[in-house]
Amino acid sequence: MCTEHSRQEICKAYKGSSSNLKGSITVFLSLSLALTAALFLSLLESVRTQGARLYLTSVCNSAIDSLFSQYHLGLWADYRLLGLEHYSDEQLSEEFRDFADPYFEAKNFYGSEIKEVSIIEKKLITDDEGEVFEDQVLKYMKYGIVATVMESDLVQKLTGNISDGLSLFEFQDSYGDHTKAAVRLEERLEDISASIDRQKEHLDEVVAAGNEYDSIRARRGLSKLRAEVKKIPELVDAYKKDADKLRSELEESRKEYVKNCNEGKLSETARKQLEAELEKYDSYVAADGERRQEIEKLSGQAADNILFIDELVMEIEHIEEQEAIQDEEEDIEVNRAELWEGFNSRISAYNALELGLRKGIEDKEKEKKLEDVEGLLELDLLKLLLPEGMVPDKTKLELENAPSRTEFSGVDESRRGILDRIFMAEYMAAVLNHYGRGDFDDGRTQKGSGGLELEYVLYGSDSDYASLSQAISDLVALRSGLNLLHILSDSEKRAQAQNLAFMISGALGFTPIVGIMTFFIMSVWALGQALCDVKALLAGKKVSFMHTRESFALSLDGLLDMASGKVVENKDDDKGFSYLDYMKLFLVMKQGSEQDYRCMDMIQLALSKGQSDFLINRCAASASISSSYDTRHIFTSLGLVKYFSGNDLTEEYDISVQTAFGY
Repeated sequence: MCTEHSRQEICKAYKGSSSNLKGSITVFLSLSLALTAALFLSLLESVRTQGARLYLTSVCNSAIDSLFSQYHLGLWADYRLLGLEHYSDEQLSEEFRDFADPYFEAKNFYGSEIKEVSIIEKKLITDDEGEVFEDQVLKYMKYGIVATVMESDLVQKLTGNISDGLSLFEFQDSYGDHTKAAVRLEERLEDISASIDRQKEHLDEVVAAGNEYDSIRARRGLSKLRAEVKKIPELVDAYKKDADKLRSELEESRKEYVKNCNEGKLSETARKQLEAELEKYDSYVAADGERRQEIEKLSGQAADNILFIDELVMEIEHIEEQEAIQDEEEDIEVNRAELWEGFNSRISAYNALELGLRKGIEDKEKEKKLEDVEGLLELDLLKLLLPEGMVPDKTKLELENAPSRTEFSGVDESRRGILDRIFMAEYMAAVLNHYGRGDFDDGRTQKGSGGLELEYVLYGSDSDYASLSQAISDLVALRSGLNLLHILSDSEKRAQAQNLAFMISGALGFTPIVGIMTFFIMSVWALGQALCDVKALLAGKKVSFMHTRESFALSLDGLLDMASGKVVENKDDDKGFSYLDYMKLFLVMKQGSEQDYRCMDMIQLALSKGQSDFLINRCAASASISSSYDTRHIFTSLGLVKYFSGNDLTEEYDISVQTAFGY
């Protein structure tokens, strides 16, 4: 602590040395200090500006995170889709601004105000031909949410079998029609043969009348004979017309077969088996070409016979004139034996028509039963195969604002590999309703729209009834084709079908008609088993994908009994496939943009039951937002910095920040 004395001593010492101290500063130093201060303040403002930009970027990121945290809860809870529901870009901009505003109430060096917010880019769930939707589904599915997913190698193999089965069914259908056309052709031969037989009967009547010198009976017999012979050209023309039609239709079917082979719709195994059967139809047409020459000759022979019959009628008239003269003039005697001798001699020279061909169908009843079984396809399969009380609703679906109608461009293509398509099928099977859900073993209850949503995704029909009808038709077609593959590979069943073909055709040996009748029997047999299979599937049972001798339960006798319309369902096969398994396989094969949008149709329809104005095309999956801010310089707005800048620095300026978010 200083005393008064010491203080005075210090003051003296200072005053004594004051003449040696300089109290001035140079201009150079003052300018240097001012420039250094201006530089320091400018650098500080630059750092503050970068900090402001970083702060605003953080604000925008936080705001857009908060904005997209408002995803539609129902869409996530029921379908595991994330979508930000909104009604306009202006709404999104305003909500973004609301989330950003609290950050500008803070007192800091970054004082700013939002000037403008705009949506640069936005992706809705319905955008990009369904790709946005698929991306979300696949992100979810690849976490292994579904307990069991079909193996890709197995599915690849099964889809090949499905392609075989569906393609084979097309040929079953078309060649079934060709077989029936061949049967009609055989009936044309029967008509010709029956006419020739009647001609022989009339000819015998004329011969008998001639032997008995009965001109009235002879004239009547010749009249009947002439009328019957006159039918031959018409019958031959009808035969030729049907034969030409069959040949033309077979050529078209052959072209379709070659096309399917070239497009890879049939495997090598299926092609070999089918080719052997189609050659039988070619053989039938070739054989028909040979017998056609004989049949066409009948028309010319018939014309000659008509002229011959007319001459015989004239001879009868001459005989009747001679007999009339004898009756008028008693003194003239006519030898009736001599009078009829010429006629009887000429009638014996009559060239009766002959048809030395094997013709017709022997057992028409069995053949008709086979056609009746095939005709079951023309019936309402739902009424034929569904369990009692399971018929779906025919009410039209409300699809006015459905994404498949408002967003889908019509370009349907699959952009995904087999594994992704499997995931999409598993997802749709898990979240959408389908036939039997809640009624059989899976224990799941109907939810969503309550209708047959999975079937709608596959077929897009405007009612559950129509969608299930198409699903059942596809199932019958697939099962029929696969069953035919089994029969073709089973020598025992082929032999059974051939024996029945012999019985129906009445042929003593293997002929072209036996060959095509055998294939027809195998096709109808496969169809009959398919109806039993699908009836079992619709009852909640499982059916072998490829039958064995043990699982293929329908006998040929049972097949013929099905003509009455009674279908018995197949037994349950634990190792087989369920109705839902088949639907998933169909989805894997068909998966594309159209199925994506139909799935969104059902999602929208389901959620609109709780929120009447819900539209999935109002749900954003991602967005890019640009925002601009008004701010001002702090350190460079001081007079010292302004002076050295020549007053060129502005106090206020804009900062633009762009941010993006995607689920």
